[in-house]
Amino acid sequence: MKRIIIFIGLCSLIAACQHSPKKNYYYLTPQANAEKSDAQNNSGSVLQLIGIGPVEVADYLNRSQIIDNQTDNTLNMSENAYWAESLDKSIARVVAQNLTQLNNSRSFVNFPWRNDSRPHYSLRLRVDNLARTGGNATINATWELANIETKKVVVRRIFAHSVPVAAGTKALAQSYSQLLGDLSKEMDDALSKNN
Repeated sequence: MKRIIIFIGLCSLIAACQHSPKKNYYYLTPQANAEKSDAQNNSGSVLQLIGIGPVEVADYLNRSQIIDNQTDNTLNMSENAYWAESLDKSIARVVAQNLTQLNNSRSFVNFPWRNDSRPHYSLRLRVDNLARTGGNATINATWELANIETKKVVVRRIFAHSVPVAAGTKALAQSYSQLLGDLSKEMDDALSKNN
């Protein structure tokens, strides 16, 4: 009788493990731009190569599970919601795509770049905070435009911005994408002024 009870218990445990909740994956997306920069190149030729990176993300954000909310020094994780790629790579990809949409005469290469594709300028980014706080999605980041040849920083700025966000992880990923779109516009302005 004990063996039957143990057998039934083990079968129940195995069945419960097989029905764990489905994981949902989310990713950041570039923001479609109706307005193009004045420097938009209609011929499609690449006139300038820009480096993206390094992109640094605060350690507490550098995880696969999505942080849904931050309050009172507490991180609340979304249940079964994960990033489809690491945040540093995702941010670099989205910023490069946004900047290409703003001006397709520029091409972008991610850090670390090869010697045969060494850019003249690089955009470096450090994200200290990316969070939902109440009804807003916020970003706090520092970015700089550096001349690689002279090893001098041309522009350094702090970007602190927030946008309203609806409930749910999908809405949070969309709001983060919007924030990166706004950041990309600021970077594009600096690139245009320093050509």
